[in-house]
Amino acid sequence: MRLFADKARSQVRPARRVSLNIRFKLAGKDESGFAFEDFAETVNLSASGGCLVVKKDLRTGETLRLFGPRGTAFVVTVRWFKYDMRTNLRLLGFEVVKPTSEWVLIGGSRAARG
Repeated sequence: MRLFADKARSQVRPARRVSLNIRFKLAGKDESGFAFEDFAETVNLSASGGCLVVKKDLRTGETLRLFGPRGTAFVVTVRWFKYDMRTNLRLLGFEVVKPTSEWVLIGGSRAARG
């Protein structure tokens, strides 16, 4: 569990992110290894991933499943996880393991036109 850092990220994002709120069902294992299913909402999305507000503490590198509003399932990897004690807010950055045309419509081109 890490607190929000004030310093800028050194990594360059591979794709432009678009602010978009979509509710997904999220399934996987939490930081303690316990299986869970819960709902999470996006903060932003790109053609290859995004950022979610979650209720569980999660580990970087963990593989999760996202179920879209229309039931489409996506396998994602947790790229980073941050927790802010002051607001009790948990954010995670994720990358879609195999971006499909459905993900691109949700996360990329449709959102950018939107």
